[in-house]
Amino acid sequence: MDNEKIKLLRNKITIPLSVAIQLLKKNNGNINASEQEFHNNNIREISISTECDPDTARENYEICLFDITKAIERINSRPIIITTRDSLSPRNEIGFILWPENKEGEYYKTVKRNDAFIPTADFDYVINEFKSVFPLTNPWNGYIENAFDACGHNFFDRNTCRIIINRINQVRTDELKVAQFKNELIEWLNDKLVYAEYIVVYGNL
Repeated sequence: MDNEKIKLLRNKITIPLSVAIQLLKKNNGNINASEQEFHNNNIREISISTECDPDTARENYEICLFDITKAIERINSRPIIITTRDSLSPRNEIGFILWPENKEGEYYKTVKRNDAFIPTADFDYVINEFKSVFPLTNPWNGYIENAFDACGHNFFDRNTCRIIINRINQVRTDELKVAQFKNELIEWLNDKLVYAEYIVVYGNL
């Protein structure tokens, strides 16, 4: 193996000696092709880890200056907007923010947090299902919360969330956009409940 090529490749990208040798062997000593394969492998890893498309993975990888960890964190920390509207910016919008937590009060698997924002008008379609499970015990202070707080934090454990999901499913609607909104919310909840112990619903009214 040409030591000069190994040195040149490792100057272009920060990789162990063994990886540099492997890439150069695979690409017949072509430094540019080896560098490109290295980046393509990273983009593929980001795409698989975050379950996003390759273009999104590539864009964030480049924004984060080819740092895989930062790219994954950036993609996974994007807020999700669940709404019946075609487009919406949550900035200065009144509504509810949902996120997963654990019982110690630290974000549960922060790399997969993906907060969801739901405008008030849309949350009205499901608010009764969230209200129906009270009273609940607040896991942080042990107090009994008798009613849903539209201006503060509400904590729903995994089992309670399953009840809410079931009740949302039971309420039928003929409006396509409302049905799609409910399905998207349920999908978000189910995804988070795979690893989260609690879902927090915070109202910014």
